[in-house]
Amino acid sequence: MLHISRASFTATLLLLINFNAGNCTTPLDLSGDEQVFEKITIDGTKLVEQLYQNASEFRDYKFDSTLYICKPVPKESGGGTYYFKRPNLVRLQIKSNGIKNGTVVVRQPDGKIRIAGGPKLHFLKMNLDPDSRMLQAPNGYNVIKSDFASLFARMKTAIAAGNKALVTSGPITLARFGQAVTVLQLVKPNNGDNEITDRIFIDPQSATPLEWDNFRDGNRQSITVFENFTPNLGLQDDQFTL
Repeated sequence: MLHISRASFTATLLLLINFNAGNCTTPLDLSGDEQVFEKITIDGTKLVEQLYQNASEFRDYKFDSTLYICKPVPKESGGGTYYFKRPNLVRLQIKSNGIKNGTVVVRQPDGKIRIAGGPKLHFLKMNLDPDSRMLQAPNGYNVIKSDFASLFARMKTAIAAGNKALVTSGPITLARFGQAVTVLQLVKPNNGDNEITDRIFIDPQSATPLEWDNFRDGNRQSITVFENFTPNLGLQDDQFTL
C-alpha cells in the first residue's frame, strides 16, 4: 500500500492546481490592439451592471479556458473546462500534457470545496478552505470564484471604490476573434492619470467574455481566453461532487 505524508500530499496538490508556465508561446496575435484602444472612451458603468445581471441569470454553463502569463512574453500557463450551476456550484477540470491532467476541483452542494488528482494521482483527494492558496491561479484569481457573475461583481466593487469602466461605442473587429467584439476597460486613478487594471473583450451575442486581460503598473500581466461557452445545459448536482 502506498503511504504519503501530509506535507507531500499537500505539496503535490498545490502543484496540480497552481499552474506553472510552460514552453508554449501564445497563438494570439496581439498586434494591432493598440490601434483600437483609443476608441474605449464611453462610460461603461451600466454595461458592467448588465453583464453582471446577464451572467447571474444563466441556470448553468460551461466554457473552456486557457491562461497565458505575460513575463517576459506571453506563454501558456494552463487550461481547463469550467462548469457552473446556479447558485454557486463549480467544477473545474484541468487539461494539460503532464501529471496534473484530469485534476478536478469542485464546490459541492454541501458547500465543501474538494480537489482530486487525475487518473495518475486518483488517490489524492482532500477538502480545501475557500481561500486556500491551492485555489489561486498565477493571475491571482481564485478559481472557485471565477464564474462570470463573480468576475463582474468584482468589477462592480472596484467601480464603487472609485475605479472607472470605459467601453467602445460599439463592437469593433479584431482579427484574432474572427468577429466583432465590445471592448471594456477598468481603470483606476493614479497620480492624476487613469491606470488600466483590466481589459475585457465581450461577445455581443452572449454578453460573456471571450478574453480577459489583467494589467499591473500599466503592463499586461496575464491573458485568459474563453472558448466554447455553452449555457443552460441542465447540469445535475452530482456532477459537482467528489
